[in-house]
Amino acid sequence: MALTSWDAQTAVVTDTTTRPAHATAEWQHRGPLRLAVELLLGLSFVAVVAFGGYAASTGRLAVVAQLAAVVFLVTLMCVLVSWFRTAEHGTGDRA
Repeated sequence: MALTSWDAQTAVVTDTTTRPAHATAEWQHRGPLRLAVELLLGLSFVAVVAFGGYAASTGRLAVVAQLAAVVFLVTLMCVLVSWFRTAEHGTGDRA
């Protein structure tokens, strides 16, 4: 018995009964502290750019730009450590 074009198309359909209908997003599993730190990272970056640009053009508020840069770097370091720890736990040996 020869397969028709309809049979050939339906024969390669992937079985989705064992897979979830939608993938769960990773952000749903983050805690409120991690979310706050990541938001602080973005806000401190905006502050560094804004105050740095203003300080470069007018010569004022250079101290505020430097403090915002320190906050940005510390927050960036915390977020990167958090991301790498999460990735490290995901790649461990599982039995």
